[in-house]
Amino acid sequence: MQRVRFGLVLDGERGWHARDALGESTVGPLGFLTLLETQLGLTRAAISASERVVQWRACLAACRTGIRFYERSFQADELGTAATLLRWRDTWIEHGWTGAAPAGAARLADLAAVEAAARGALAPCLGDRLREVAEALTHRHVQIEVVELIEPIEEFSLGWRAVLSRLPGVKPPAVDEVSCGAEGSFLRALQEHLQALSEGGTPHKLPWGEDGTVRIVRAETELAAAEWIAAEIQRRPQDNRLIVSEHDGALVDAAVMAFDLPLQGLSDPSAFRPSLQVLPLALRLIWDPLDFRALMQFLTHPIGPLPRYARGRLAEKMASTPGLGGASWSRALSDIETHYGKLGPRVVQDIALWLEHPRFPTAQQAPLSAVVERARRLAEFFQKRLVDDDDIRRVGAVAGFHQCQAVQHSLESLIAQGEGRIGPEALDKLVSQATAAGSENTLMRAQAGAGGQVKNPGAVIEPFDDVLWWSMRAVPLIPTYPWSRSEREGLASVGVELPDTARLLERQARSWCCPVFQARKRLTLILSAEGEELHPMWLTLAAILDRPVIEAVESVLQTATPTEGITEVLRRPLPARRRWWQVPAGAIRGWQQYKASYSSLQNFIYNPYQWALSYPAQLKASALLTLPSDSQLYGSLAHRAVERLYRQPETLRWSVEQVRAWFDRTLDGILIEEGAVLFMPGRSADREALRQRVRRALGELHRQLQAAGAQLVEPEKSLEADTPLGTLAGNSDLLVSLIGTGQVVIDMKWSGTGWYRDQLKTQSHIQLAIYARMIERNTSNWPAVAYFILRDAQLLPTTDGIFPGTSPVVVPGSSTALLWEKLETTWRWRREQIEAGRLELVLEDVEPTPESAPPAQALTMEPPNERFNPFVYLAGWGADA
Repeated sequence: MQRVRFGLVLDGERGWHARDALGESTVGPLGFLTLLETQLGLTRAAISASERVVQWRACLAACRTGIRFYERSFQADELGTAATLLRWRDTWIEHGWTGAAPAGAARLADLAAVEAAARGALAPCLGDRLREVAEALTHRHVQIEVVELIEPIEEFSLGWRAVLSRLPGVKPPAVDEVSCGAEGSFLRALQEHLQALSEGGTPHKLPWGEDGTVRIVRAETELAAAEWIAAEIQRRPQDNRLIVSEHDGALVDAAVMAFDLPLQGLSDPSAFRPSLQVLPLALRLIWDPLDFRALMQFLTHPIGPLPRYARGRLAEKMASTPGLGGASWSRALSDIETHYGKLGPRVVQDIALWLEHPRFPTAQQAPLSAVVERARRLAEFFQKRLVDDDDIRRVGAVAGFHQCQAVQHSLESLIAQGEGRIGPEALDKLVSQATAAGSENTLMRAQAGAGGQVKNPGAVIEPFDDVLWWSMRAVPLIPTYPWSRSEREGLASVGVELPDTARLLERQARSWCCPVFQARKRLTLILSAEGEELHPMWLTLAAILDRPVIEAVESVLQTATPTEGITEVLRRPLPARRRWWQVPAGAIRGWQQYKASYSSLQNFIYNPYQWALSYPAQLKASALLTLPSDSQLYGSLAHRAVERLYRQPETLRWSVEQVRAWFDRTLDGILIEEGAVLFMPGRSADREALRQRVRRALGELHRQLQAAGAQLVEPEKSLEADTPLGTLAGNSDLLVSLIGTGQVVIDMKWSGTGWYRDQLKTQSHIQLAIYARMIERNTSNWPAVAYFILRDAQLLPTTDGIFPGTSPVVVPGSSTALLWEKLETTWRWRREQIEAGRLELVLEDVEPTPESAPPAQALTMEPPNERFNPFVYLAGWGADA
């Protein structure tokens, strides 16, 4: 036979001491109901909340007459309305409703009609299950000897009272001494004072006691408070301790973990576990236009139905050219197929299934059959992971599998009800209902050596030596009922015994006293920062305590001595920034064997330490795969439009109007393949602005090339040449061959007309000089150079007379050849420094030294923008003293 302790708020709590006692259980409502159903043979397959909502939705729909009170809300939001009304119905059932409709209550009469239609069609709620258990107990017995109630039986719902009345040995709560503190202690005095107040005594100020049995601390941050609790646990690891954590307990566990102590198990279940995010992301991909942010999240998520390399490769593609289809998409698929060998074709098929499927405009909604298929496929994916050897992955797969199954079954129920399509809002709500409270983090479960812990203060049902109440922030009070007084009276007339709100608030207030009453030796209250709304229990204590001493957590942490369990960690400052690094002479070797590019030469000259970390050291910044910024995207799309234009045969013979007509026909295809984010909601104005700017730029560029007598335009021309700086390689945006032997290298930029004009004026355009040098090494002729600013349709040449009607940036006495000579001089200077082991760190807040000055006839040094330096924090922190 079994002995059971039963309380209203004990499910999932540990407010009592674990002990070896065969046949004894301490349970809450869900635990006790499950125990009774198991012994009575009433167990059944679990039905998710979302499935019950869909079932109730069908009942609401079937009972529409045109005048039901819920019909307007139902028309706007079927599932949301169904969920709300189902909560009403379930509450009434637990408190005694049998489906009867009181006279004169229209809303109750409407729901009574729906309840009649729902019989046999709606999965049971807790109240329905209690009714079945109570009926079974009239002719069957359970193996329970004693039921000890934690609360008076009047506190239980009518459904529970019916069950308890049929069980043997139901005992009311034991009348124990409320005060557990030692005689004469301040804790005991506080407990007796609170007890007297609860019994109607006259309030008066209680003088503060300095015996250490009650301690109040305040933290400026919750992180500091969590670290303080961890330090307390470390100082007295063997204490009989309980932690009250009504919210944010995961922060305490994180601090406890950092102290290498047993986890307390304070983390809450969450709907944001990785395995529960896969289905919502997959379902967001069915809508047209495609949400590329969701697609990027789907591809970079740690869990997904596509293999890891395939997701990563496609994410890289999206980070540079967000779109489906086209050459870059085909290259990515080819890379993936090659990577997986024999499995490659199957992986490409899976990519087509998850990413290249038909999409549905939100206004037209999506076929339920298509959505069911995706939920079913994901359920199969998680089902295969249920046998994973890793406990963490297996638990995550279980949560994901149940979520997918719940959504699948709910959608199938909608199909069975005759529904054919579903919109995005309804689908999101259905997934949210299926996800419910989420799943636990199995890494944060309580470990051996953890003390007691509760989230509900009322679950503290046994004394503990040391009670810590974590983060006493404000908590929500019992809400009022959503029904009018006349409706509540009508419900009472048909046997529904709803507890009075005032009585529920009184019960909640009593529960807040439990941790105080159950403390034997120490009670510690951790308050939030000044200005935050505090817990009602603290407001009560503050009203009766006379000048309580509130310690600052930060000062306690700073002044604690090693004997108090906190070891001082000596401060070690971070390395400071300095202008030069010294490495052994000749330590940087072999770097000359690699082909140099504009990017590497720029770092070599302007910021040697950045070059050394990037190339000889082969350090790489972490690949943060995100969608490109607008300027990056616009520049990439404009480049692609120019490239495609001049790869068309006979393009130079076209008129400007023909070019613009071609662009009008071509742009949408480019956007679909490489800039489809501009088709997302809210981007139509951006898309049109881009269209107008690139259309104008293409026309102006074409006009300038024709006016200059261009005979051949080679976009993305691959260049390579041996130079005194080593082998150089790169691709020029446009290499233009003019009538005769002349050539022009044009580098296209999206924006920055003024900045690039200044680059030309100050002879700092080394990118163009590098391209020109490679061409000169292969043709023995220096080409002209120019920038073309796409956003402004502005050509910036450096030579007069080539492009009629432009304003060239001509610097007397300068030429590209002379700029190259300066580049060579600067390169040799830097090479000597690097071979001697001297690496300069060119940083905005570190002053140059005499060594920073380049020789005569070298380039002028310009501090590079630290925003584009991935190693800026490796340079140190703060200035060197």
